[in-house]
Amino acid sequence: MLQFLNFPDDLSLIYGPPGSGKSTLCLQIAANNPGKVIFIDTENACNIERIQQINPLVELDNLIVIRAKRYSEQTKAVSTLKTTKNLSLVIIDSFTVHYRKKSTEEKKLFINKSFKKMLTELKELKIPVILSSQIYTDFKKQDHPVAQELLEKYAAYTIRLENKGKRALFIESTQIKIPFIITSQGIEV
Repeated sequence: MLQFLNFPDDLSLIYGPPGSGKSTLCLQIAANNPGKVIFIDTENACNIERIQQINPLVELDNLIVIRAKRYSEQTKAVSTLKTTKNLSLVIIDSFTVHYRKKSTEEKKLFINKSFKKMLTELKELKIPVILSSQIYTDFKKQDHPVAQELLEKYAAYTIRLENKGKRALFIESTQIKIPFIITSQGIEV
């Protein structure tokens, strides 16, 4: 269990390469949240059986899964969150998958504005909001979240996952590095 992760009532960013455990961590957070959770799934990674495997006592009536197959579906899902009553957690896995598919020109013309609007709407919820992000690798072979400049302006808490031989979780802005494994119970340290 990851009791040491204490997500603020704000935006938190989780990023890492494919297979590093981003979706597993998102599922584990959802499975162990006792309140009402909305899980916006953009990559078809939210598996109810996996959530029940992580926590057999999970109250599935408190979990709402929204499958957003397009950028427009994701923005619509985010805009409706403010009217959801008794919401305790929002997870968007992966927040950047549809953004990444847009051309540079599309981003300049209209996507960056709507992307910022989504981030503002999520921040205004004043509850924990977990956003996972795909990565890009720079010329120095360093990993960065897609839309890094935008996400880092809004995120209060950032976690980077690695899978370079051994898995590790880094809590950015600290020097904390935590090795972990993925088991049937999710991420374990």
